[in-house]
Amino acid sequence: MLIVDLHLKGNLVIVVGSGNEGVKKVSSLLTQDCEILVIGDKSNSQIERYAKQGKIKFKKTKLKDASFLSKYKPYLVMATTFDRTLNRKIVEKARRMKSYAYASDDPEISDFAHPSVINIADTVQIAISTGGSSPAMARKIKLKAEPFFKKNISNEDIYQIKLQKFARFEAKQVLPTQLDRKKFLYAVMNDRRVKELLKEGRYKMAQARVKKMLRERS
Repeated sequence: MLIVDLHLKGNLVIVVGSGNEGVKKVSSLLTQDCEILVIGDKSNSQIERYAKQGKIKFKKTKLKDASFLSKYKPYLVMATTFDRTLNRKIVEKARRMKSYAYASDDPEISDFAHPSVINIADTVQIAISTGGSSPAMARKIKLKAEPFFKKNISNEDIYQIKLQKFARFEAKQVLPTQLDRKKFLYAVMNDRRVKELLKEGRYKMAQARVKKMLRERS
């Protein structure tokens, strides 16, 4: 099994089913900067709240088969209804449309297993997966591991991740080779002044420090 991080940014993801399982999948997608459409035959208070906040779109419709998917061009389809047969039809239809497909009640027919995810400050995601063998155990292990990671990944680490993204963008404008940029990113990560600024929460000053370091290299 290979755990991958799908790049969903800007793509349409359809979650079919607005029950508790659908809510879980929507919640896991909210940090991915993708377009989320929930299609279900019943309303749900959490789904309605997300829709009112503009985080998702919700279409209430009677689900009889998978033909409704033909109206859309999704990158990913997640079937979370209570009807196992319908979920399978949705997966098959999505695949014919060249979309990734997932059924919450049948990992074996899905294109991937949906892991339990530890989310830290919407910046670090740690996936715990059993490859679909036991989602319940994946969740149990997540609950055991979550306090450790949240305790040991500091605000400084989160700032450093954001700063690395900033530094990578800036370096691409100046440094000609990938090797040069890689060396620069490690220099930023290990720079004592940068560490001091991030520890103090002075992110803007850390960005200024990155720009100065880059000028000195160019």
